[in-house]
Amino acid sequence: MGLSVPLRVLGHDPDGTPWEEMTATDDASLGGASFPLKHAHGVGQVLYISAPLPRIFRRYDLAEQSYRIYALVRNTRAGAAGRVAGVMFIGKVPPKGYETKPGGRYRLPDDPRSGPVVRGERRQRERLQLFVNLRLRRLAASGPLEEQTVTENVCRGGARVFTTLPVAAGETLTVADLEDKAAVEALVCNVYTGSDHVTRLNLQFPDVAGFERLLHAAGAPPLPEGS
Repeated sequence: MGLSVPLRVLGHDPDGTPWEEMTATDDASLGGASFPLKHAHGVGQVLYISAPLPRIFRRYDLAEQSYRIYALVRNTRAGAAGRVAGVMFIGKVPPKGYETKPGGRYRLPDDPRSGPVVRGERRQRERLQLFVNLRLRRLAASGPLEEQTVTENVCRGGARVFTTLPVAAGETLTVADLEDKAAVEALVCNVYTGSDHVTRLNLQFPDVAGFERLLHAAGAPPLPEGS
């Protein structure tokens, strides 16, 4: 149900750096909640939250003033006050491996092996070697982070770009041309470092038409059919 209660969120960046943010729920249930976050976050991230949730939404600590529970980010979307995280409550204990890698990304046992946190996924479209200058923007607690980058290859609805930003699979970035004529959101499907020791991002653009407008604004030629 729609419910607004103050919420304290503890999380970790991909490199393990802890962060904390105060927000409020948009809605809640026995199994989870959704709330806006200014700090960058992604699908599969584990958060530790505390909030004065009503007893009907609790599994334990029914008499405690604040309900503390680990939560797993299952989806994230754009909202009026930043990106909105949809989380599933896990319980009092974090998933295995959290203590050594709190900034990692975690799946449920029944999650498909395809998705934004899968590495080395098979390409569904042929990628074209095309160098396009773009700008990446990522939300952070200290403010937006951005950098100028270039694509290594592109396909319809996807691209591989170089980066130096602290980004993890499952996060959402804003990608724009250098003159900010067009901008579109991209999902980080994979992060890896090549043999040249340069980090790359595999980006997926849910708004395919918006991505094509972005490429046009950046001066790239139209993509051929089937790419």
